[in-house]
Amino acid sequence: MKRLSLVIIAILVIVVCWFFMTQASITPAATTYKTDKISLGDIMNSVSATGTLAAVDDVIVGAQLSGQITAVYADFNDTVTAGQLLAQIDPSTFAAKVVQAQAQVDKTKADLRLQHIAIERANVTFNKAKRDLLRATKLAAAKHISADELDNIETQVKQVELDVQQSEAQLAVLQATLAANKASLDQNQIELNRTEIRAPIEGIVIARTIEAGQTVASSLNTPELFQLAKDLSMMEIEAYIDESDIGQLQVEQRVSFTVDAYPDGQFNGVIKQIRRSAQSTSGVVSYTVIVSANNRKGELLPGMTANLDIAIDSVQGSLRVPNAALRLATRFNDNSNKTQRRGPQTLLASLDLSESQQQQLKEIMPKRAEGGGAGRSRQYKQQLELALNTVLTKQQQALRLEIQSGKVRVASLLLLRDGKQVIVPVKLGITDGQYTELLNSDLMGEQVITQIKASSK
Repeated sequence: MKRLSLVIIAILVIVVCWFFMTQASITPAATTYKTDKISLGDIMNSVSATGTLAAVDDVIVGAQLSGQITAVYADFNDTVTAGQLLAQIDPSTFAAKVVQAQAQVDKTKADLRLQHIAIERANVTFNKAKRDLLRATKLAAAKHISADELDNIETQVKQVELDVQQSEAQLAVLQATLAANKASLDQNQIELNRTEIRAPIEGIVIARTIEAGQTVASSLNTPELFQLAKDLSMMEIEAYIDESDIGQLQVEQRVSFTVDAYPDGQFNGVIKQIRRSAQSTSGVVSYTVIVSANNRKGELLPGMTANLDIAIDSVQGSLRVPNAALRLATRFNDNSNKTQRRGPQTLLASLDLSESQQQQLKEIMPKRAEGGGAGRSRQYKQQLELALNTVLTKQQQALRLEIQSGKVRVASLLLLRDGKQVIVPVKLGITDGQYTELLNSDLMGEQVITQIKASSK
């Protein structure tokens, strides 16, 4: 009897445990929602980048000669005029070369004067020899001199004529030598002039890299002595834009930027040039964009780092929805709504066709045949396009073009109504990464679900 009682007790314990375990397993899971209210706000789609400020027209002043700097006449921030003396390289060596070259020119000129005298003397001798030959010819005809004497006189005339030609050739040589010596003098004079470092433009000295007594060498690279900025009232920014964003930029597009020197200030500029040459750094492709900025107050300085914000598109006071809600609705549809409309049907659902328009489409469009492959599908789309052109209003046509171009996107949201989630198709505009423009004006004030969490009680 006692054993029977123990068996009954064990059975009761098992039944009770099974009952409670069953009750726990069938208890429905409690679902909690995190929501956000659809409200009005501003949305700006922009591209961010960094760049370096520089003067619009700046010139690097260098030295074309090697030598010691004997004097520096300009300092940082000095305003200089075109042709103003900035620095002096020791001119003594170059001045000596000029004196030497001038002496060579003077000597050649003296040699030329001597050569002209020699030519005149040779011409006098040649003329006398010709007269002697004329008399000798007459005497030989009268048999007063022999043929050998006449031959000697003719030979002397020929030699004197060659002397004249030789003197004239030597004159040409001296003239060429004079030209070469003059060119050498000019070259040495140019080098002497280059010892004076002068400003090529009117502007402001924004950099100076030399001191008096310093030696510069220009054998390989031109030494940079000064940097002049023509005008600092206008600045330019050289920014590098990622290849994924470059297609959204256009010339004359407005740009706002800040600099670390004035963290609370904001400056404005405009895109002046989009260079087509690509640059690749660590596998990242970017393009150079030049931004022009006004600097009338002189606050911006060359070399500052600019943090740019290029506005692509913006709306003010528009309905907006958090991007978290869109991501949640996308995952929800992918996982649970297997009958979601796609292709042409998605487009039709987003155009808000009236009942009469839907009836017209049914009358115009043939029923879509099952199968048929890609060719049949293209044919159906073409027929749908032609039918829509006759049915849609101007506003619906404009919306269709915006959807097809990607300016307006079609999606869905999960709304919380009376404690239940409801899927609502929506049309979306621009996004700033956090919020997206909502084009459905009838959803103002609705609670949109941004997070769903299920937990057992």
